[in-house]
Amino acid sequence: MTTTISQQTGCEQRRVTSNRMLKYVIGLAACLFLALNLLRPTFNSNDNLVPPFQQQQLATASAGNRMLSTEIKKGKEHKSIKYRAVVVTTTYYPDLTDIRFDLALELCRLAAHHKIHLFIVDGSPNHATVRAKFQKAGKEYVHAIEQKPKKYSGKGGALRQAIMEATLWIKHNNNANHGGASGQWKDAAIVFTEPEKVDMMNHIHRIVAPLLEGKADVVVPKRQDELFRDTYPIEQYHSESFGNKHFDILSKQFEGFRSDNGEDNALDWLFGPFAFRAELARKWMTYGGDSWDAQMIPYVRGVRKRNWRIASVVVDFKHQEVMKGQEEGGKAWTEKRLLQLNLLSDLLGKELSP
Repeated sequence: MTTTISQQTGCEQRRVTSNRMLKYVIGLAACLFLALNLLRPTFNSNDNLVPPFQQQQLATASAGNRMLSTEIKKGKEHKSIKYRAVVVTTTYYPDLTDIRFDLALELCRLAAHHKIHLFIVDGSPNHATVRAKFQKAGKEYVHAIEQKPKKYSGKGGALRQAIMEATLWIKHNNNANHGGASGQWKDAAIVFTEPEKVDMMNHIHRIVAPLLEGKADVVVPKRQDELFRDTYPIEQYHSESFGNKHFDILSKQFEGFRSDNGEDNALDWLFGPFAFRAELARKWMTYGGDSWDAQMIPYVRGVRKRNWRIASVVVDFKHQEVMKGQEEGGKAWTEKRLLQLNLLSDLLGKELSP
C-alpha cells in the first residue's frame, strides 16, 4: 500500500512539473518568435484580438487621424437567411474617441448593408449615447442592449447575454406566427465576432453555410494566411500562429478534431470569431468563464463529449490598417499576446488534455 501511494505522489509531482514546463516553453517560444521577427521589415498588418469588454483600453487614436476604409463585398445576398443567421458582439467604451468605437459603427453599417441582424451587448458608462449611435448606423438591423452586470458580468457575461438575446429573437421570428415551421429556430445560426473585426460582416453567408446546410454544428472561420500576415501586427501574426499550432497538436488527440478525408482541418483557434447552430446556444449561456475561454471551451467540450461536428471555413479576412499602426511594435500589446497565450495554455490546455 505504501508503494502505491508513493507512486501516485510521484506521478502527481511529475504532472505538476510538466504543466509548469509547458507554460514556460510556450512563453519562451512566443518571446523568440517576437524577437526574431521584429528584426524583419515591417509588413502591412492589423489587429484582431482586442477583447471588447476590457475595462482598460490600452491605446486610443485621435479623432482627426481616423482612416476607416472597409471594403464592402457585394457577394450574393441570400434572402433565405433573413431570420436564420444573426451576429452577436459585445462592447465597452469608456472613451468614445477610441478608434474601436468608430470600427464598431462601421460594423453596424455593414450589417445594414448586408441585411444581417446584429446584437450588441454594451457595457459603456455612457450607454445611451453609444446605443443611439449604433442604431443610427445600423438602422433596424442593429439591436443594442445594455449589459446587466449583476447577472452577466465581465467579458464572458456580456457574451452570454448577447447569445441569450439573439436566441430569443430567433425563436420569435421563426415561430409559426412568422411563417416558420415548428423547431425551425434550432437550425438557425449564431455568429460571434469582435466589433473591430469589421470585414467579418462581409463573410457571414460563407461562414454559416455549413450550419444551414446541416453539415456542421460549429464553424470556426480561418484567416487566409497571406492576408493574415499582411494585415496584422507582425508580433500578433507570429504569436497567434504559434498558439494555433500548439492547440492544434493538442486537439488532434481527439477524433472529433481529426479529418476523416485527409484534408487540413486545422482550426484558427486564436482568430476569435465562431458560429454555431442556435439549438446549441445553451452550452455557451451556461458556461461561466469570463475571458477568451467563454468563446472556445463550450465548443471544445461539445466536440469532445457530445460528438459535435466542427468545420473550418477559410475567409479572405482583412483587418483594419489603422489597428496595425496603433499596435505594431508596442510593448503593451506584445505583453498582451503573451498573457493570452499563457491564459489559454492553462484553461484551454486542460480541456484538450486526455
